[in-house]
Amino acid sequence: MMNWVREILKNYNLEKEFLDQQVLLFWSDIVGEHLAHMTRATRLSNGTLTVEVSSPIVSQELNLLKENYIALLNERMARVIVQRIRFVPGKFPRPRIPLVSAEDNLPVDDLFLTDIDDAHLRDSFNSLYKTQRRRETAMLKAGAHRCERCGVVFFGNDKICPGCQFDEIADKQ
Repeated sequence: MMNWVREILKNYNLEKEFLDQQVLLFWSDIVGEHLAHMTRATRLSNGTLTVEVSSPIVSQELNLLKENYIALLNERMARVIVQRIRFVPGKFPRPRIPLVSAEDNLPVDDLFLTDIDDAHLRDSFNSLYKTQRRRETAMLKAGAHRCERCGVVFFGNDKICPGCQFDEIADKQ
């Protein structure tokens, strides 16, 4: 730390408290990369380290190892700073993971688009077609299947989609 910062902290009797707050930085190293994505040390006050967790399950698992984490953190700090750890719910946005990779892009058959003279409109339809094909591929990978009657991709246990089932009912009447 720079000397002038240390002097300011010393003048206001904040140097010890500032150094104690470094325990927040060590939390991720102590719990490991996997748990670090589901937890965040947010506060140290009066010997209590507050850690936000992504779910009650994570909190329960960490509670079982709480004493180990306290010992490891104090060992890293070379003195007893953490006496208790309190796990509280936190917000952890999930990263969006695409179901379809760029390699899964299917080649577009330009033959059906050649009749469209307007280049902008042709490109728009081309983009729409590619998006729909990626969506279908992702759905098929996730367990959907094609309707035997119309070819639409849908989730369900039937052989034909709900739309075709409705049409069959209407045809019978």
